[in-house]
Amino acid sequence: MNERIKNSNKLWEFLNSKFFLLILGFALSTILGTFLSDRLQMRSWERQTKLEKERQDFEWKREKKFEILRRKLDDGQRTLEEISDLTNLRFYRLQNTFINISQGKLNAANASWREYFKTVEEWNVKLIINQNKIRRLVNDEESLLFNNYETDNAELTTASSLHGKFYLVHQEVLDLLRCLRVESCEISRSKKDEVHQMLRDLDYESDAFIDRISDLFLQRTFDLESLE
Repeated sequence: MNERIKNSNKLWEFLNSKFFLLILGFALSTILGTFLSDRLQMRSWERQTKLEKERQDFEWKREKKFEILRRKLDDGQRTLEEISDLTNLRFYRLQNTFINISQGKLNAANASWREYFKTVEEWNVKLIINQNKIRRLVNDEESLLFNNYETDNAELTTASSLHGKFYLVHQEVLDLLRCLRVESCEISRSKKDEVHQMLRDLDYESDAFIDRISDLFLQRTFDLESLE
């Protein structure tokens, strides 16, 4: 019995000794340190994983937005180029008809007018479609500067839309061609000069219109992209 009490006292003394407390403190510090270290590493890993995922999401969204923007630019630019090509073709063929008329070449003038009129038919078929495209890609104001239905007025003498300006020059060239077809009709020099000046003005105004809507389209596309 005494031996057991002695052993018990020794154990108690050991448990309360500075040496045991030092060992216990070291053990607890090691366990706690390991736990905290693992915890910090886990949180650091989770944070890095989250940041990496956010970075990947950002890169994906940026690439997607760039792809959408590029598609908008490509589609819109293609549409405006089609309008530009048709505008240039109509002007070129109308001018070519005028040149043949000015040189008194009736057969060439009739042939060039037929070619020109094919373009007019295409222009008229696509008129409202192209007007709506300009409204969608650029703005309402430019769509009305392309066509505002002023040619519905049979007495139109001054036009503000591109379609109206083509219409007025078209009528003037057609009148010259009709005169050329009649032997007794003579085209005066002043009339030729007048129509020639109308063509020069139309050339400038059509180029300015195409350049303007192209610039506005690009600006509008980038403005929409920045808002997103």
